[in-house]
Amino acid sequence: MPSTVGLRPAHLDAPKTDHPRISYLAASRGDITLSVRLLTQAGLDAGDELICKAGPDGLRLTADTLRKVYVEVTGACNLACATCIRHAWDEPLGHMPLARYTRLLDGLSAVAHSPVQPFTVSLSGFGEPLVHPEFLAFVGLARARGLRVEIITNGTLLDAALARELIALGVAQVTVSMDGGDEAAYAAIRGHDREPAVAAVAALVEARRRARRRLEIGLAFVATRRNIDSLPGLLALAHDWDLDFVSVSNVVPHTAEMAAEMLWGGAAWAASFPDTRWRPRLEMGRIDLDERTRPALAALWDRAPTWPPPGAEGGPQRNHCRFVHEGMLAVAWDGRVAPCLSLLHTHPEHVNSHWKTIKSHTVGHIDERPLLDIWRDAAYRDFRRRLRAFDFPACFACGGCPDTDTNDTDCYGSSFPSCGECLWAQGIVLCP
Repeated sequence: MPSTVGLRPAHLDAPKTDHPRISYLAASRGDITLSVRLLTQAGLDAGDELICKAGPDGLRLTADTLRKVYVEVTGACNLACATCIRHAWDEPLGHMPLARYTRLLDGLSAVAHSPVQPFTVSLSGFGEPLVHPEFLAFVGLARARGLRVEIITNGTLLDAALARELIALGVAQVTVSMDGGDEAAYAAIRGHDREPAVAAVAALVEARRRARRRLEIGLAFVATRRNIDSLPGLLALAHDWDLDFVSVSNVVPHTAEMAAEMLWGGAAWAASFPDTRWRPRLEMGRIDLDERTRPALAALWDRAPTWPPPGAEGGPQRNHCRFVHEGMLAVAWDGRVAPCLSLLHTHPEHVNSHWKTIKSHTVGHIDERPLLDIWRDAAYRDFRRRLRAFDFPACFACGGCPDTDTNDTDCYGSSFPSCGECLWAQGIVLCP
């Protein structure tokens, strides 16, 4: 498992070179000392921990640094999608007050205007951010502090005028949730006409073209049995619009209706086993995809238990919490801070052929402590170390059991929260 060490200023000056390197390694003491110049260039702070991991390509050093926060500006939404968590939870709804949001941003002053990697504020969560009456003020406050802003929206409230305002404010990325490549598939999930969402994407594309300013525009698609056949149509739309990305995730089944719609039962089982267990391992160079090669490639896909196949380069990782490894957390509209989106609200999930209650896990509150202080809290740091090691049972290999009816514990006796059945950690569910 990776080890962690605290960062502190170096004893030696950085070498005067365009290729900075570790300036001093005291192997006999087990210390690694880095130059101040190198720490600055890497965007690291003396309060961060350095994560050291030995691999086949040598020693890899990364920092346990907060890089992105998902801000749930509201718990309300103007739609009632079949896949929505709000059909199954018992949580209050509300808007985040502007004063609370300002406190959140004030707690990020140390990471604003980073010379290496701009800090990202994602206005998203489980509500529709454009419902908030002060939404544009939220965007403007973050941009005024030099923070990178992303937005995830259903698009139904985004018109041409708002698209131009988002461009003018310097928003970096907008993801429009569009769970259907045609009208029927979209309506089956969203219960709403698709045209407003289509018009929103077209407005963003046109505003970007006219302003000649950089804005990443993408689509998010939640795959279910009722809409998967429409995915090629969605990809065709994204191609015609010249969009930057399409994120295809799986449904989190919060209801019996959605439990019958999931497409990942075999994929979750396959994720229980290390990639090295799948033989033979396929290593393949780039090849044209045309009428001559398509039948052979289709035959290869037919032999794989999942797509992408286990061990595929660049595919989703197993036993891997992106929120921990990529330095992310989530903040609810009421100010509670959680390690991830899944732990933001208590809710039910149908996983591993049984119903499970995912209890929320709060690591701090915006009204009580600055966000960076919460991130560097000793107990929260210990939690992230545990997630990096991911010493949880392979629950999907043996099926559900009474030990996992909640995320309180598991058959290993793990402390709360136990993450062995987390769909995000197994690459089943993705966040844009």
